[in-house]
Amino acid sequence: MSFSLRLPRALALLTSLMLLSACAGTTGSPGILAHEVTGTGPEKVIVLHDWLGDRRNYDDARPYLDMKGYTYAFTDLRGYGGSVDKTGAFTAAEAASDTLALADYLGWQRFHIVGHSMTGMVVQRIAADAPERVISVIATTPVAANGMQTDKDTRGFLEGAAKDPAVMAKAIHALTGNRLADTWASFKVERAISSSTEAARLAYLDMFDKENFHGDVEGLDVPITVILGENDLPFFQPDYIKSTFGKWYPNLKIVVSPNAGHYVMQETPAFYASAVVSHLKENALK
Repeated sequence: MSFSLRLPRALALLTSLMLLSACAGTTGSPGILAHEVTGTGPEKVIVLHDWLGDRRNYDDARPYLDMKGYTYAFTDLRGYGGSVDKTGAFTAAEAASDTLALADYLGWQRFHIVGHSMTGMVVQRIAADAPERVISVIATTPVAANGMQTDKDTRGFLEGAAKDPAVMAKAIHALTGNRLADTWASFKVERAISSSTEAARLAYLDMFDKENFHGDVEGLDVPITVILGENDLPFFQPDYIKSTFGKWYPNLKIVVSPNAGHYVMQETPAFYASAVVSHLKENALK
């Protein structure tokens, strides 16, 4: 089902230029994840992206966030966006360490953390590694801390999605209930291909499929809101979240967007931003 995507030289050059364009306004330093800081508020929020895209996936929701009460760092993981040239192990522990290093670089001792899909798993690793620093967690359509642990056929499909735009489009349609136009999937595929390397996508697939650290998060009392879309796959529905997150986190809240699938911040941006702001206000520093 899967096959390698081989870009002609001209298209590879175009991809590089698109990545540079996507990084406009990014700040950072050698060794620090690329990021964009926005907002003027006293409380800090670090925002991480999903498997098929970079920090731009939040662009539609950003106008509706509270920029006066909070300061946000929209961040690109290794192999994505402004961090596309950064290689590594591409593990949850590494992503967590990178995020904590970014917080140190920004001078943010305590912060809220937001993740989506694969980084919904990473934010749990961060909360486990630095519970004294994490004020609260928002995990949007997240992979649980025990990983997906897929069967052979599903794993093969996901590997195909990491390499082949046609398979990637099928995955995007499945994650959004097969209810959106092909132009939507085409946009998502172009964003994914232009914002990340195939090597990073394959390596992070290993992370969110095979890793399992749920024993490290059991009993964490950090406030955590899981935001879901009603049209997503069963793995990202309330029943499964209750059977995993619900067993591990005593301070859990679940919010479901009634007209979204896996990409809540893009499908229902105003709803998503409102859920984020509500969570931040409910869990503000006293």
